[in-house]
Amino acid sequence: MNSYFFNKITFKVVTFIALFLSISLFVLGATRFIQIDFLLDFLPKYTRVILNGSSKWIYYAYSLTVVTNFLAVLLLYKRNILSVPVSKYSAIGMIVLISHHFYITEYIPRYEAVEMFLTLMFYLFLAWFIVKARANGYLSKFSKEKTSVSLKIQEGCDHECAYCPIPSRKGSSKSDTLKNILANAESMALEGIKDVFLIGDNIGDYGTGENGGLKHLHSFYDLLNELDKIGDISRFTFLSITTPMFSERTLRFIKNSKRISPYFNIRMDSASDEMLKKMNRPFPLKPYKELFINIKRLMPDAYIIVEILVGFPGETDALFNETVRFLQEADVSYIRTTVYTAKVGTKAFGTLKKDAVPKSVCNKRKNALIGLSKIKLHTFYESQLGKEKFVLFENKIRKGSLYGYTNNGVKVKTVWDSKLGNTLHEVRLTGIKRSTMLFEFLESEILIDDTTAKMI
Repeated sequence: MNSYFFNKITFKVVTFIALFLSISLFVLGATRFIQIDFLLDFLPKYTRVILNGSSKWIYYAYSLTVVTNFLAVLLLYKRNILSVPVSKYSAIGMIVLISHHFYITEYIPRYEAVEMFLTLMFYLFLAWFIVKARANGYLSKFSKEKTSVSLKIQEGCDHECAYCPIPSRKGSSKSDTLKNILANAESMALEGIKDVFLIGDNIGDYGTGENGGLKHLHSFYDLLNELDKIGDISRFTFLSITTPMFSERTLRFIKNSKRISPYFNIRMDSASDEMLKKMNRPFPLKPYKELFINIKRLMPDAYIIVEILVGFPGETDALFNETVRFLQEADVSYIRTTVYTAKVGTKAFGTLKKDAVPKSVCNKRKNALIGLSKIKLHTFYESQLGKEKFVLFENKIRKGSLYGYTNNGVKVKTVWDSKLGNTLHEVRLTGIKRSTMLFEFLESEILIDDTTAKMI
């Protein structure tokens, strides 16, 4: 289909026609399924003959095919990319049904053949049209409610931490190409996505690695440098850092960037060197300690999340307390705690039962770190009071409220306003309310005060 023919008008007209035909087939199929006699006459003559004279599986297969076709058109109407595979399944289903009928029937009247041909053409045309719609950019990969989307840049891991099944399941670290990542990011920008989360099993191993020890054409610094040039995306945030991998050059680049978020999600697991050895972690405590110091030296407002694993076999009260003392003194913003569970495919699976930590002790340690995390978050929020930040608001309602996040991870909340969804606004942070901060809009003088906060 030529580009001058495939336009918005064509897309809408064909979609509405397909929707009408599909609804008709769906309603008529439903009447056959629930045996509404006076409506059965509306079914095409030879469709009734085929269904009445065929085995029961044909009857159910026909119903399923009609429903699948109806779903494909609904997804097309919503411009959802899932309409592509669904339409293909419905077309395959109709091909199977008609082929089966031709195979078992000795004589097929002309009108019956014409009817089946037209039905099959509709199913095939719909599948073809949806594929073309996708190729011409009329289908969206993302929900209209999406503000943030994840973009995988790496998978697998070269380290063999005792608790982690990733190396055995996914193999060594593999990085996507810079060209492919940029193409995906630009596609997201065209879709209206404002916040992209760079994810992987260990993005610290992306590319050549910060120390240049891995085989790849580009480094993590190169990736950030190129992503920073994609102007239609407001923010890039990276998650799942399991190695203390940031060089001085990378940290300074993040500091000066307007799009790379100073938000660091670091998996440290323990702040005890002895426990890190038991876990077979590739780095001791010192590099993590230096990383936190360097981040805060260059970016005092950086949001640092530390992921801690409690209850790994052999973790005594004394070793756990080493982690607590370190976190109490460290300038981190939030502590995310998980309890160790044995996983098949890990080095620790089935080998450390004698050193297992009782579940009640694990939960007690987890609760202790949750309490400390609340203190850390409140302290970080206090350091943000009075500061002016840009907030990107989500494009979805949550119990009548709208949430947004500053570039450094501070969560704010206001009453739902569809005009704010997926937009960026400059605000001043004015107060703290549990896990969120209160604010005022700088550009419009709209105040979100204590009274409003109580209302929401």
